[in-house]
Amino acid sequence: MANPDQKTILIEQTSKDIIEICKKFQEDSGSSNFEVKTLLREIAKLWEAEEKNKFRFR
Repeated sequence: MANPDQKTILIEQTSKDIIEICKKFQEDSGSSNFEVKTLLREIAKLWEAEEKNKFRFR
């Protein structure tokens, strides 16, 4: 596992990457800020559900 400094760097880089992906998606699709934020929330909900299922929680 990465040490705390490496983890911080990875999180910061990942955040930048996600922002760039969202900007490109928004430009390509003509989506509004609200639509992009809604999409990210939906992805987060799916991820949370997947994590819960991995540990057999419901």
